[in-house]
Amino acid sequence: MRAAVLGVPLFFLTLGGCGHGAAGSSIEPAAAQRLSDSFMADLVAHRTDAADDKMEPEFTKMVHRSEFPPQLEKLLQYCGWPLSSELKQAGAGTKVYLDGHSNAIRKFTYAVPTSEYPKGGCYFSIDVVPNGDGLRVTTFGPLKSYLGQSVTVATDV
Repeated sequence: MRAAVLGVPLFFLTLGGCGHGAAGSSIEPAAAQRLSDSFMADLVAHRTDAADDKMEPEFTKMVHRSEFPPQLEKLLQYCGWPLSSELKQAGAGTKVYLDGHSNAIRKFTYAVPTSEYPKGGCYFSIDVVPNGDGLRVTTFGPLKSYLGQSVTVATDV
């Protein structure tokens, strides 16, 4: 059971593997943060359809819209549902996709109290990429803090 619960976050984090480089600097930071903040607000409010609407096409090809809510529920069993959020860190980098192509990203990390942990027990990471004429969320997921240590996410800024 524990392996299955840990496998879901690892699945989403694996899909968001980051490479080196400052390509993320080509994404307008304020616009990327607005999208990330909006996505986080959708999760807090349990608006799974609205969150799914913000995902990039590569994600929606792998996770059908009808599968998104139950998969999200499984993912959030790792830390619980976020109750609110506070942006703690932002950075830029490059995402390398399974087919080998890459894309610039902006990564945002939020401190979140959840239905299972107080603020500081879990963090939430959201990666934003350019897509056509706009921006989309490419990967997201909870990050658990152990022994009261804050989470530091390595980024290429």
